[in-house]
Amino acid sequence: MIKRQKNKLSMYGTVRTYAEDNSSVYSDNEEFVSHVSLLNLTLDEIGLKEDVRKKATSGKTKAKKVTRAFVSKQALGISGAIYAYAKKTGDQPLMAKTDIKKSKLIKLRDTELMIELYSINVKGTELSSEIAKFGIPASKLDAYLRNIEIYSKAIGASGTGGAVKKGAFKTLKTLFEEADSIIDSMDRMVDNYSDSHAEFYAGYKAARKIKDLGIRHDEVEVPETQLQVQPETTK
Repeated sequence: MIKRQKNKLSMYGTVRTYAEDNSSVYSDNEEFVSHVSLLNLTLDEIGLKEDVRKKATSGKTKAKKVTRAFVSKQALGISGAIYAYAKKTGDQPLMAKTDIKKSKLIKLRDTELMIELYSINVKGTELSSEIAKFGIPASKLDAYLRNIEIYSKAIGASGTGGAVKKGAFKTLKTLFEEADSIIDSMDRMVDNYSDSHAEFYAGYKAARKIKDLGIRHDEVEVPETQLQVQPETTK
C-alpha cells in the first residue's frame, strides 16, 4: 500500500469510528446508516486485499490461509442470517441446511469448503430480499462472492508472489475508489446536520481531514503509475 493510500485509509477509519460512536444522531436516516455499513464492508475488504499483498512473497499458502479465514467468516454471517430467517418462518429443512458452525468449516478441505461457500451464496442470493432485514444487504452478498472467487484463485494459483501482489494492487485501487465514492456521499448528507447537530457536523469534518502518517524507511514507495490498471469488471 502506497503512502497516499495509507493516509486515506487512516482517515476512513477515523470517519467510521466517529460515525459509529454518534449513530444516534442519524439513526432515522436510512441512507446515512446504509453508507456507514458500506464503508465498514469496504474497509474490511481493503484489509483483506492488503493482507494478501503483504503476504504474497511469503508464499501462496499464507495468502490462501488469509482468504480462507476471511471468506469463512463471511459465510458464517450469511448462513447465520439465513438460519435466523428460517427459524422465524418455521422452515425446518432450511434451518438444518444452514446450521453451520465455525468448527465444521475449519475441518473441510479446500475443495469441500468451496462447495459449501458457493451453496451458501446461492441460497443467500435466492433470499436476498428476506435476509436484508437480518443485516445482509445485497452489497455484502456481492462482496462475499468476490471473495469466494479470490479464495478459489488462491487455491489453484500457479503464478508467482509478484503476480499476486500486482492483482492485489489492482483490487486495492478499485476498493479505494469505492470508499471515496461512499465518503463523498456521506459528506453531502452530513451537511443536513450543520444546524440541527452542529457538534456532530464539526466532529465529522475534523475526522475527514487526511493526516500525513509519514513513510517507514523499510518500505518501498510504489509509483502511482503502476496502479493505473483497468478496474475489475465484476463488482
